[in-house]
Amino acid sequence: MGMAMSAMSAQAQEKPQPAAHDDYKPKTPPIKVGVIGLGAQGQEIVRSLKKMGTGAPVLAICDTFTKASFVKKSTDLLENPSVTFESDYRKLLDDKNIQAVIIATPSHKHKQIALDALQAGKHVYLEAPLAVDLEEAKAIAKAGLAAKTVFQPGLQMRSNMQYHHVLKFIKGKEAVGQITMARSQYHQKSSWKRAWPTDERQAELNWRLHQATSLGLLGEVGIHSLDVANWFLDDLPIAISGQGRISVYKEDGRDIQDIVHLTMEYNHKDFGRINMLYDATLTNSFDGQFDAFYGTNSAVQLRDQRAWMFKESDALSLGWETFARKDVYSIGKPENGSGLKVGEGIALVADASKQIAAGKQPGTVGTDVSKTSIFQSLDNFLDVIRGAVKPTVTAVEGYQATLIAAKANEACLKNTRIELTKDMFSLG
Repeated sequence: MGMAMSAMSAQAQEKPQPAAHDDYKPKTPPIKVGVIGLGAQGQEIVRSLKKMGTGAPVLAICDTFTKASFVKKSTDLLENPSVTFESDYRKLLDDKNIQAVIIATPSHKHKQIALDALQAGKHVYLEAPLAVDLEEAKAIAKAGLAAKTVFQPGLQMRSNMQYHHVLKFIKGKEAVGQITMARSQYHQKSSWKRAWPTDERQAELNWRLHQATSLGLLGEVGIHSLDVANWFLDDLPIAISGQGRISVYKEDGRDIQDIVHLTMEYNHKDFGRINMLYDATLTNSFDGQFDAFYGTNSAVQLRDQRAWMFKESDALSLGWETFARKDVYSIGKPENGSGLKVGEGIALVADASKQIAAGKQPGTVGTDVSKTSIFQSLDNFLDVIRGAVKPTVTAVEGYQATLIAAKANEACLKNTRIELTKDMFSLG
């Protein structure tokens, strides 16, 4: 890449400060939305739509749980007394005023709702994975491709502008060099188990803990990092090896694993054989979640809205890094420099070129980290409906990511290696 600073869109940043969305101008025309599924992810979706203001009015929300306190809590999220709460998603689909539906139900319940929504002529945003069963996932993807409306899988990182920005370094090759490996992780101490006074409701809440209704850590969280590897490498894996076990939560009846270790093998057209290493645990939170790519000139690491480049001592100067802010990077809390110091990184800013165009010095204006990946993903979905942009992800990538997550989960459950062939990824 080696561009002069005035033309370079990647620069160092001051530590970013979260900002309110009062700087977000509601877009037109407004897209009227319904949300199906009001668990933790569904509620986060509702909050994100609320931040979009009049550009994304939520007319109705839906969940099969109808306890009065839950209904009130759900409707109160929008602070809109006119929003309706439905227990049957088909009533929401019958509402001609609703243009787009966002489906955030448990993964094993996706198929019929998604197919019915497309049949009803709605634009559909479907949380990842597409389904737990691969035949159901294929049916959804094929219906999404055939639809005259917009169908978008919820692979959130594909819409994250920080990730788009860092991808330029990967594709440019000069800054990072030859990619030799990739690594991602998800560490969060959490049982995932939800308690409730009644057995029936508790079983509904804990669908993620059972193989019949969940793809476990790989399907519910890992799918996003596995998809980022495919996206950044512009390739699909040829094999997956996995190991996993239930290490801590052995007494609560679950049969999904709480620790997984995974290797995805690529035979890359430019870089040759590359492995992507992934591990996830519900038993410890150290070092959180990140995606990283390692090259002969430097490594880059991404943590949601933040990213750093770590140059090798023998890498040639690119010119622009002379002006870049260099942060002491620490494992544990990289944003404030505490913890185990592991090196000095160049903090990368996704909007630096805009700052330059506005006559500002890059690094003096913080990136708005409050615009989360889910916010940006929903914003892209609605902009696609408006005809303003192209989709960042299609049904094809949605199916590919689901298949890989399912095979990764299978490899970890069986402690084995699974070869992947091109025909597995086909929707034909």
